Parts: sequence; structure tokens; C-alpha cells
Amino acid sequence: MIQELIRSTGDRLKVNNKKNKKDSYKITIIHPSAGVNWSGGSEIFAIEIARRLSTYFDVQLLSGAECGDFSRISGGIPRAYTYDLINQPLIKNFVHRFANHPEIIIEHLTNFLPCFIHCLTNPTDLIFPCNDYGGLAVAAAVRAIKGTPILYTEHNSLLAQGKCLTRNLRFSPDRLIVYNDKTAAFARNIKSKQQVSIIPNGVDLEKFTPQGSKIDFGLNKPIVLCVASLNRNNHKRVDLAINAVSHLPQASLVLCGDGPDKDYFQSEGDRLLGSNRFKICTFPFDKMPEVYRSADIFTLPSINEPFGFAYIEAMASGLPVVATDDEMRRYIIGSCGILCDVTNPQIYAQALSQVLQANLQLNPQINALRFSWDAVALKYRDVILNTIKKIYS
Repeated sequence: MIQELIRSTGDRLKVNNKKNKKDSYKITIIHPSAGVNWSGGSEIFAIEIARRLSTYFDVQLLSGAECGDFSRISGGIPRAYTYDLINQPLIKNFVHRFANHPEIIIEHLTNFLPCFIHCLTNPTDLIFPCNDYGGLAVAAAVRAIKGTPILYTEHNSLLAQGKCLTRNLRFSPDRLIVYNDKTAAFARNIKSKQQVSIIPNGVDLEKFTPQGSKIDFGLNKPIVLCVASLNRNNHKRVDLAINAVSHLPQASLVLCGDGPDKDYFQSEGDRLLGSNRFKICTFPFDKMPEVYRSADIFTLPSINEPFGFAYIEAMASGLPVVATDDEMRRYIIGSCGILCDVTNPQIYAQALSQVLQANLQLNPQINALRFSWDAVALKYRDVILNTIKKIYS
């Protein structure tokens, strides 16, 4: 790790100092959905890491909408702006013949040229794409011309048997960030010389806390909270949570999120739980701390969840967790909940009931301290300094 100050070959001071922003390293972060989609993990990551790295570097986030004094509109079309259009019945049948997620392809294509031109005409010391292969393509094109190094965090981890990671490694980022040893080993197996660092995601411990105002959902208590995008075809498996809570005679489920299958999940919740025990809510991100502290327990039955901001946000808010029993959940949640076979409704419901009965000695807020954004940002700072020094030395 580099803790000392670094000087360029021309002896220009590259100080991590707000007072000397014009002399500090320039970092360009790319995510055209940031500021538009507030439920996506990579979008939240881009904003939070940009905000905190601004303490050490001159940071600019190319985003879909204004999300801080460090952001600049990327110039293309964010995926959320095209989703409703391309899912109209006549259009959907046509475009989905060519791509499973055409809205993402549209975002990548329309943002490539404006982001590429911006990075060429506004010199930067490192490009940090956070929007998968679209941003990586921009960064790789700029590097081919100017030699600018690329830092990339793989938010998909080993989803789809590592298909996304395998594809993204073809862009040869100068430094790859992953969440765990298993993903790092997978990457090195594909590219033995790939530089890899392991850094978890973070949580804002000043925002997400048990203390503060709460929301009355108007449902029977206790409240089970699930935060997820509402898509039957993704890995969140929200239907398992609805089914499990239906086996508890008193508890209610608040499903916080939005997506193409909202009506389907509303129907399922009404059928299995009823209006006095089920509600779907959508809140802006700055309201989420209040949402978490208004519940009694958090659950998210995802399969192969790469990391999951919602777990650490819930724990920071004082909530115990019931989730899928896998390697990543064991690392994140530890003893602050129950991990189980969520595909078995009886086992899943029993785990929820056991945690709700408060028979476990849990301290989720203490566990969440491991994922402080400030600590995560320091690790990214050191990796960025190492990457830049290696390229320009």
C-alpha cells in the first residue's frame, strides 16, 4: 500500500488534499445510470465511491443525472429512460430476439462516443468504469490512444458461472477489484498475470443507523423487509420471500423496489398474504435508512448474489438477516442472522420465525462496521495510487 505522497516525473505534487485539487490526480468514473437508477448496486457504488475519493483526488463521475458536485452528465441515454418504450408489446417481441437486455445495450451504445470524447479532451490519470462492458469499451479505446490506465470493479462476481467476468477480462483492466478470494482465483485462472485486489462494498454508517424516524407501513407487525428489483427473471427470487412469510401467521412483508414484474408480485402478495400483511413500496435512496429502521428483520433470498448492498445497509440499521446459505452471505452476515435453504418454504419460514422471536444474540450494527465506506475508500485510494504509479513510473 502507498501511504506517502506521490510526485509525478515532472515533480508536480500529486497531493491527496482538497486544497490542492488542481494538483491532485484526476480520476474519471463512468456510470451513465448513476443518479437515475437509485436501486442498482453499481449505480450506488459509483456515487458513493466518487464522493469519498473526492477527498483524495480530483474526481469526475460521468453520470445519467446530477448526483453531486463531482458529477457531469454523460451525454447518452440511461437504460431507465428506454425501458418502458422497448417493453411495449409490439416492440418487445422484436428487440428481444436480439438481446435479453436491449435497454442496457442502448445505454452503452449512446454513451460510448460522448464518454470517449470527454476522456480524450479532458486529460485524466485513470479511468474507472462502473457500468460493465460499456464503460470498459470506452476506457480501452482511450487507453489505446493515450495509455490511460483502467481500474475496474467486477460487480457481477461469478454470476452465470463467471460469464460476465470472463468477457470483461478481455478488456485487460490494469487493476481488477473483486469481492472475494473465489472470484480472484477465477480471474487469475483465466488471465494468470491479471492484477487483482479484493475489496468489499461499503455502507454509509452515518445514514444507516437504528436511531431516527420510522415509517408506519399500516401492516400487521412484526415487519419483514425485502429490498430488491422486481423481476421474475433475475437472481433475487423475491417470490421465495413472499411464500415463506405466508407460512408465518402474524408477520407482514414489505417489498421495497420496482421493476417490470411489479404487478405480478403485487398479485402474489395479495393472494398469499392479503392487503393487511403485504405492501410494495418504492422510495428514493435518501429515504432508505428510514425504511430499514422501520422493519424488524431483513431478508433477501438471492442466488449467487455478487455482494448485496441491502444486507449491509440492513445490518447497519440494526436488523438481523435471513438469507441464502452461501459463501458470500457467510462472509457478509456471519452470526448476525440465519442462513438457510431458502428454496424450502418451511425451513425458510422457521428461520424467519426464530430470528423474530429474538432468541439469538445478534449485533448486526457492529458487524456492519467492517464495511464502512470510509475504510473501503481508503483501500481504493491505495489501489489507485499503486496503479497510477506503476503505469507512469
